[in-house]
Amino acid sequence: MDSMVRSRTATRLPLDRPARSLTRRGRTLGVALALGALLASGATMTLAGPAVAATGDIKCPSTECARIAPAAGSPVAIASDNAGALYLAYSGGDLLKLDLATGAFSTVTTGLGNLRGVAVADGSAYITNFDGVLQQVTLATGSRRTLASGLPSLFGVARFGTTTYVTDGNGEIVAVPDGGSSRVVATGLGFSYGLAFDKAGLAYTADMGQGRILQTNVTTGATRVLASENYEPTSISVDGNSLVYFLVGDEVKRVNPATGAQSHVANIVGLNIFSFSLTASGEAYTSGGSGDGLWRLSGLTSR
Repeated sequence: MDSMVRSRTATRLPLDRPARSLTRRGRTLGVALALGALLASGATMTLAGPAVAATGDIKCPSTECARIAPAAGSPVAIASDNAGALYLAYSGGDLLKLDLATGAFSTVTTGLGNLRGVAVADGSAYITNFDGVLQQVTLATGSRRTLASGLPSLFGVARFGTTTYVTDGNGEIVAVPDGGSSRVVATGLGFSYGLAFDKAGLAYTADMGQGRILQTNVTTGATRVLASENYEPTSISVDGNSLVYFLVGDEVKRVNPATGAQSHVANIVGLNIFSFSLTASGEAYTSGGSGDGLWRLSGLTSR
């Protein structure tokens, strides 16, 4: 396993994340506060939305933004199995399942550590830990195993083929192949809380510090900037047409990797959200802030 520097400042957070409000002005101060909180203490943020909905906005609650479950703490990451269930990871170490048909919560397992990201594939959840640990949890049984440890603080996670990829606090993408050792496949990516792949195996990250949306070839390590000058972008997702979605404050934006064209999708009004999880069906799921429950955003990819 590659030798990497491990974070010495991991701090376990309570189940509910603290409410933090940052405006879109004051870029330098906002980035410093955001990255300082996320890297030093592992805290997450909420960003205040506008008070009045404009034409084309998604207002919550509405038919396009529906509350699907009551408060269940504030998950740091949400992933869909694309088969009727959501999986929620919490900074306190719990992994919960939400049955979308019944609205019932169940506990998959607990004690996973200081969690940051979750991806679901082939009956397993792949979970990143602020303490530099990547774990695999079998969803049917809750059993777990460690895929990699001793890494820098880990955040985003995604599966492609038989390899798990993660983003770390050093601005790297690390590949952990099934049955193999971890290795760094890309560097210089800044700080990204998320990670997503398109059908061709290209990786996408959102650099919160420099406001960049990046595309990386994880085979060669080559990276190019798709979009820039975005204030603290989060929530990187790729739809079935390989269009890339991300969140800037309360605004959902989209970029076409083939053309570089960037466009406004919608403002989300009425919720303080830090990120959303876009599913294969085009629906997105988000936590509405501390104690505000779970919400479904419909129709983003058809706008």
